[in-house]
Amino acid sequence: MSSMSSFRGGYAPRRGRGGWNKSFSKPKNQGVKPDLVKNPLGELLETVSISDLGLGTTKTTTHGSISDLKYVASYNWRSDAVPTILVPGKPPQWTPPKNVQRLSEDSGQYYRDANAARYPEYPLAPVVQSIVALNPTFVTADVDVVACGSTLGNLLRYVRGQDRSFRFTVEAIGETVFFVRKENDPRELIPDVRGYGHSFPEANTTWENEVKGSETHQRIVQYKLGGLACLVRFECDGYFKEGSRSRDDEAMGAQPFESEGGDQLVSAFNKTKISAPQSTPTGSNDGISILRSGAEVPQNSIFDLKTRSGRFKTDIDMSDIYPQLWIKQIPNFIVAYHDGAGLFADNNVRVQDVRTDVADWEKDNADAIRRLGALLGKIVTWARNDGGLLEVYSPGQNRLEFRKQHGDGVHALPGSLREAWMKEEDREENSANLNDGGVKLDGKYDSGNDGYSDSDDELDFTACSAEDCGYCGRCTY
Repeated sequence: MSSMSSFRGGYAPRRGRGGWNKSFSKPKNQGVKPDLVKNPLGELLETVSISDLGLGTTKTTTHGSISDLKYVASYNWRSDAVPTILVPGKPPQWTPPKNVQRLSEDSGQYYRDANAARYPEYPLAPVVQSIVALNPTFVTADVDVVACGSTLGNLLRYVRGQDRSFRFTVEAIGETVFFVRKENDPRELIPDVRGYGHSFPEANTTWENEVKGSETHQRIVQYKLGGLACLVRFECDGYFKEGSRSRDDEAMGAQPFESEGGDQLVSAFNKTKISAPQSTPTGSNDGISILRSGAEVPQNSIFDLKTRSGRFKTDIDMSDIYPQLWIKQIPNFIVAYHDGAGLFADNNVRVQDVRTDVADWEKDNADAIRRLGALLGKIVTWARNDGGLLEVYSPGQNRLEFRKQHGDGVHALPGSLREAWMKEEDREENSANLNDGGVKLDGKYDSGNDGYSDSDDELDFTACSAEDCGYCGRCTY
């Protein structure tokens, strides 16, 4: 698998993170602080503290768990000169070699955020485009929130009292509120990549023929959280072959996607795929190319992967990992230990079903989850009532700010997709029998850092992930 993009700079896939922070005495979870000089804040409208989210503040606080998990759509970013997604795509398959290998340390340049790097103005547009491609009759009126794992992860850390600054933009499109991750620069590179977080998955997973040339697999699931219907996009490290399936029980070769009928969302999809912003790093033919290729795989077959040094003879600290797995509802976890010099022995690569562990974490953190539900409810109500271009900003522990976006602001979706999303809501409100197009899963969770480093000199960003911490360089797995 190639870890480099063909369009100047590549992306660091989430398929495993190796190494540790190089300054383990520093506090965890500081992240990359928002640059308020480069990207100024807009007018302050309201502040929220954790105490404002106590039990009884809103009806959403009665829900302390995730429910009704459904797979909705997926896509792969491919390493083409013109930004290209494969729908439904497919995660890389777990294919460990028979012989033990000593791997080279990671090298190269990688983006923090694959979606923003390829489509800077509308990073969430591929979510809508992939849903349209797979489910043209998807009921948009049923969705309260569209977000990525990163934005939900930041909000979860906030309600758990963890000290990290972050920001994301907010816009209500019809009754759906879109949360859009905001980095200091959409094409920001990760400095000083170290460890084996990319070389190990490259040696142990394979992009199958119909998705060759892919760099990352993005999945969209829907679930209930705090009484709200949430669409959540996240990156998937890989999958196990057993249980793989496509809609037609066989993989699809790459084909240009063709719409069927005159559905409003499909029509808008066809318009937007050739109208990407000028800032998108493409050749002379600006646009996102969308190809039908790959196969849907069930949620219970996918996994998250991390690497770390085993020379300290200490198990990985899962306290920061369970929340990530919970948000993404990933049931399997692989941790691979190396000897400090890139050798991964068979008995040091562990494949685990973590559903019970994550369900236990959910029970233990029910109050924080209720606060998260309350906070989501506040943001949704605020965005719907305001109707403008908004932003959520947290300078750190126990302070969250609701603001207007600075200047003219930016929309969550291009105009044609915004209009289509709202028209679909109007149409669907008059039809009681439309199907949401989701596939009910049997793999949903059911309730029924230690300061080690491979070096003492530098931060090791490959211990992190773009989606979970923005590559803070201080994760201690």
